[in-house]
Amino acid sequence: MARYNNISEGSSGRVGNVVTYQMYGKSYMRSLPGQYKDRKSERQLAQRQKMQLVNGFLGPYKDVLRITFQKDDLGRSAYMTAKSYNMLQAIGGDYPEQYIDYSKALVSIGSVPLPPEANVERTEEGLQFRWSYDDIGSGSDSLMVIANRRGQYTTSYKQTGPVRREESYHWIWRMSPKDKYDIWLVFRDYKERDFSNSLWLGLV
Repeated sequence: MARYNNISEGSSGRVGNVVTYQMYGKSYMRSLPGQYKDRKSERQLAQRQKMQLVNGFLGPYKDVLRITFQKDDLGRSAYMTAKSYNMLQAIGGDYPEQYIDYSKALVSIGSVPLPPEANVERTEEGLQFRWSYDDIGSGSDSLMVIANRRGQYTTSYKQTGPVRREESYHWIWRMSPKDKYDIWLVFRDYKERDFSNSLWLGLV
């Protein structure tokens, strides 16, 4: 309820969404902010969940992405390019049970070919990588390996490894015996101009 005095005294109170008040002997009026309700459609909620999933997935790989994802034609950063790709391609399931499909996700993108076959196994000293050559790509393409401790920001990578024709590499690297790691394999053009898409070798 508003109270109105005579003109010389001014007025104060509220009528509807308008408030009148006194300050320094003068009368003022202002409107109250409207009430907003964040009513989202299921499609909008699904898109929001995708964004949260991809941000959580890519966060630990930011340093890697600066190397393995280049800016796109729109001038977006490497991270934003990776985010755009993975939101479109790496989401499995339906809202509200969407998830990152690691078999489709990428932490590297490029035109360098991947080997027809590749695998990794955990050893006492680190990780043993094996892949087939079969004259796919250049035998001088260099290997890049990436490992992320699942659920944490601890990501390690190594660019200086063997070349494609060697078909194996033992990464001597200390791993937590209690944790699982997402392991990725990438090849870099021997002239260091381009990368392959990343290949997820599993959670080991």
